[in-house]
Amino acid sequence: MVVGLSGLEVEHVYGREVVPYREDELLVVCLVRDGEPWIRSFVEHHFSMGARHIVFLDNGSGDATVSIATTYDNVTVLRSTLPFKRYELLLRQYLIARFGKGRWSLCVDVDELFDYPYSDVIGLESLLGYLNSKSYTAVAAQMLDMFPEGPLAGRTGGAGNTFQERHNLYDLSALRRRDIEEHSGRNNVFDNPDIECLAGGIRETVFEVVPRLTKFPLVFSDAGVKPVEESPHHIDNARIADFSGVLFHYKYVGHFHEQAARAVREENHWNDSAQYKQYLEVLDKNPRLAMRQETSKEIKGVNDLLEEQFVVVSDDYVSWVNAEEARTALAAGGQHGSSEVLTELRRQDRAKSLRIQRLEKQVRDLGRQIEESKRTQRRLRRRVRTLKQGVESTPPNPEAGRGRV
Repeated sequence: MVVGLSGLEVEHVYGREVVPYREDELLVVCLVRDGEPWIRSFVEHHFSMGARHIVFLDNGSGDATVSIATTYDNVTVLRSTLPFKRYELLLRQYLIARFGKGRWSLCVDVDELFDYPYSDVIGLESLLGYLNSKSYTAVAAQMLDMFPEGPLAGRTGGAGNTFQERHNLYDLSALRRRDIEEHSGRNNVFDNPDIECLAGGIRETVFEVVPRLTKFPLVFSDAGVKPVEESPHHIDNARIADFSGVLFHYKYVGHFHEQAARAVREENHWNDSAQYKQYLEVLDKNPRLAMRQETSKEIKGVNDLLEEQFVVVSDDYVSWVNAEEARTALAAGGQHGSSEVLTELRRQDRAKSLRIQRLEKQVRDLGRQIEESKRTQRRLRRRVRTLKQGVESTPPNPEAGRGRV
């Protein structure tokens, strides 16, 4: 079967062609090519989170991506051989438009695992209920590059370890923070000024590239919202939620050196694979490259990222989490003794994270103001020097000061 949409040709391979689901349920869509190293963990992670269905659009895989995907229930597999370089955005938009119209869909790559603050307390249905209650139509998420202890080319940990267990380090020391309203698209509304557009990070430290890390993967598709409008990092006409999520990014799983070399040969990524050319140059010079820095940390969970303000939450979101925790306890028969103490400690910890988040934002804002003031002073000093040099180089006018006879 061939399905056409705006000139695209997409073949149905496996699973349901129509997926009915409610506004408090989630469908995951993924454009994938040669995703064998990630696909099992991708499926199992998002199903364990509570996703209703997953749709893969395969773009010419030469490995076992399709055969693995078709072993799962509640998975649909489509295929298109249209060139990725030209049709990437249209294929992503196709998936959201076909399966997510009037519903929530999560559009992510196969090497990205989505999570959100306090997911240990509120389930996916409650999260979507919160978004629906506030009429939000998109959630910002920050890509967090995960890497192993040892060389990228080597295998670390035991043979039975998952790649999440092996790639358990992250590093926030070189993040660039920008105004998200200026770097996200057009006509978007933001309810939380603490959410920022992030770039750079460990990839800038190691590879001297500056990737944009902010995406808007969780989208309620209606007539106005335009997801993936100019790139996977842009959205138009959306009301952005007052909290942000994370995309745990396992880019270096598998044979990253070979992946970079292939991307360079095909020049099928942004700007003719310019970033991949830089990756390849660094890897060719150091095939045993390790990414760990003195500032690197081991991840334990998404909530680790709150105090560092890699992900952020609002007062309303925390109140929702607290209320959900109370409802869960009530449904389980109420709280007694030590459980009440633990609940109160968790609430205090969430309130502390909010305070720290705001204090760090104030410190960064003040630092930016000071730096801008210094830049202004330097510009003024240069201007004064230029004016002085102009005055000093002007020859005296012998007629100046003479009166007429």
